[in-house]
Amino acid sequence: MPPKQRITREMILERSFAMFCKEGMESVNARSVAKALNCSTQPIFSYFFGMEDLKNALDQKARDTFEITMADAAKTKSLVDCCCAYIHFATEQPCVFSHLFMCVGDRNGMVRIGDAVRSEVIAAECEREKLDEAQVSDLYTKLWTYAHGLASMSAIHRVTLDEESVNQRMSQMHRAIVEQIKRG
Repeated sequence: MPPKQRITREMILERSFAMFCKEGMESVNARSVAKALNCSTQPIFSYFFGMEDLKNALDQKARDTFEITMADAAKTKSLVDCCCAYIHFATEQPCVFSHLFMCVGDRNGMVRIGDAVRSEVIAAECEREKLDEAQVSDLYTKLWTYAHGLASMSAIHRVTLDEESVNQRMSQMHRAIVEQIKRG
């Protein structure tokens, strides 16, 4: 008889996160996680104080996943690239995106869009576009507003945008806002 599989905290978190990514945070409960792991609920509660503790860990994993995505995009120090990565994240991870950016009354508060990359990107945009910090801050806010609209629509499957289309739209909007700012 083969040895019984030992359930680890990481296994619980990974399986729960997969459920969260596929079906949303609402799908994660002790019974569904135990069933997915082919075990009782006992291992879950031996690693987590309760479902709220597990959901907090999932929330942190979602935030970390998003931050990694944005840090990768920020390497170019391009506001357009960061906005495109944000929309791509919403398209690829609609349940996680919705949890982080569209949940009203989220117990940990919504993640603020782009905070992880703001200062580096603003400095690079100032130099690239020959604008002062206040002007680029205005550009930043307007472009993120547009990106959030596209990302939200993508996450709820109201629009379907391929990567090329997203890049084109964000580049066009960026250029239009920069020109509007420069005209005064």
